[in-house]
Amino acid sequence: MSKDGLRRIFEQRLGIPGRAFLAWRTRGQAEALLSQRGLTGPAADLAAALGTDVRRGPFSGMHYPRRRGDIVHVAKLLGAYECELHPALERLIARRPTRVLNVGSGDGYYAVGLARRLPEAMVDAVDPDPLAQRACAATARLNEVTGIRGVVGLDAAGLEAELRRPDFRTGTGHPRALVVVDCEGFEDELLDLALAPSLLGADLLVETHDFARAGVTRRLKSRFGATHRVEEVAIAPRDPSMYPELASFSPVVAAGLLDEFRHQPQSWLVLTRLESAA
Repeated sequence: MSKDGLRRIFEQRLGIPGRAFLAWRTRGQAEALLSQRGLTGPAADLAAALGTDVRRGPFSGMHYPRRRGDIVHVAKLLGAYECELHPALERLIARRPTRVLNVGSGDGYYAVGLARRLPEAMVDAVDPDPLAQRACAATARLNEVTGIRGVVGLDAAGLEAELRRPDFRTGTGHPRALVVVDCEGFEDELLDLALAPSLLGADLLVETHDFARAGVTRRLKSRFGATHRVEEVAIAPRDPSMYPELASFSPVVAAGLLDEFRHQPQSWLVLTRLESAA
């Protein structure tokens, strides 16, 4: 049986226990990759020196302890993680969405970070990994943010239902939504306007994975081009000299600590709703 077949058995037939096993296994593989590159010790030393607070960027000040499998944890603490997106994030936050859906929320870096910046917003943290759901909830408690709701998983129809769901605290609707998506190629099926037409009224930040789904970036640009301002953000190289906390490490190790272990081709789309399309 293929690896994909085994994964489907664990995810679909075994339910939450199967997903938990796959999540545990994936996190172990991530830890092994960090070890193979000789970064486990340096990452632990730097994390001990930094503490648990994010130093820079839009989520500066967020308490973010490390969980097993988070091999880019120190990059997050430094404020280097996905720093290409910082200007776009500030623009999206300034539009004051009252509903945020973070699909592929992981341990809560974006879900909790956005909840801190948008205290009036209702935030859905969507992830099929039960370990990630627990970690995200713990991060929310640590940062004393409310309004975050865990969702195990969504397809396009489920996304539409969530976009139409009223605020559980007030019973009112959501005139502006922000959808943040990182789901390893599933963005092609998830962001289906025939099944989720409410996306036309939302702003979106989407990590695209052309290495997993060839042409997905082009298709999403076309799909949203008439109703949104479309900006593609490319992966940019990291400069360790911008982070004084790395000065004591060798250039190779410092660069490794900033590495986000990305595949190519990969980029992000910032899709900002045009007011004329409202």
